[in-house]
Amino acid sequence: MRRIALGMALATVAVVSPLSAQTWQAIGTPNGNGTGAYWNNGSDDSRTALPCNVGAILTNTPALAPTSCSNQVPVYIPLNPAPLTTSNVFLGGMSGSNPGAFRFAAGTYNIGLIGRVAGDLGTSWGTIDNAGNIRSAAQLAAGEATFSTPFAIWITESLPAAGVRTVYSSAQTVGVGAIAGRATTRNQQFAVFTNGTGMGGSGSLSTDAYGTVINASDPLTTFYVGMEDNVNGGRGFGESVGPSRSDRDYNDILISIRAVPEPATIGLMGFGLLALAGVAKRRKA
Repeated sequence: MRRIALGMALATVAVVSPLSAQTWQAIGTPNGNGTGAYWNNGSDDSRTALPCNVGAILTNTPALAPTSCSNQVPVYIPLNPAPLTTSNVFLGGMSGSNPGAFRFAAGTYNIGLIGRVAGDLGTSWGTIDNAGNIRSAAQLAAGEATFSTPFAIWITESLPAAGVRTVYSSAQTVGVGAIAGRATTRNQQFAVFTNGTGMGGSGSLSTDAYGTVINASDPLTTFYVGMEDNVNGGRGFGESVGPSRSDRDYNDILISIRAVPEPATIGLMGFGLLALAGVAKRRKA
């Protein structure tokens, strides 16, 4: 029954105008004081004075210990080596405000789970493309996934109102379940980072009627998406109602996204390596 409801929620399509311009911005030093970038909030998952938000986890800044954050699955903190530095970038609006709708461009990708911090193990996630095709985390774990249209990330709400698991997406193509299209919801549930500079090449941004599209074609560039699974049972982010106020730390589910090189690209890379080997051999002679 849940699968049917999920499919119906994700398959609904609504056309809306793009949100304000988004840019790649330097991460800086996470401190969890709730100022600056939208993901730099204090986390209810911190066992020490150190922040456990997604930026702190991905950069290991300040240095986190295995006991810094609660309920890790698997026990993977600190990430060694840290996949990002504070000079890498995140996607956000003006002055680091949370991003609007975003998707990744068509192509073939490896998409995998890094881990969770206090994330509800019953929370589902996956991808949905412009045509409404849905992939679950289990399907993505099976290997490379090819998308003929841009695709978004979706997540189910971990604390549903009245027992209904609401589905949210990082795109506006998913109708009423699209987080960016909900006027009653104050913040995105997705934080996007990349290990590149984000300017030009892989990581360049374009905009269409549904929001931002991220070009992720370079296999050497990895994108990281941090998800927030608590929206206070539909009451909206930041609502100080009840014991389940969302902390907006975006660490409940962490995934990585990397493009798979096309066969022609692999051939060119191989040819280049052979050429370099030939030059080295001649130099030795």
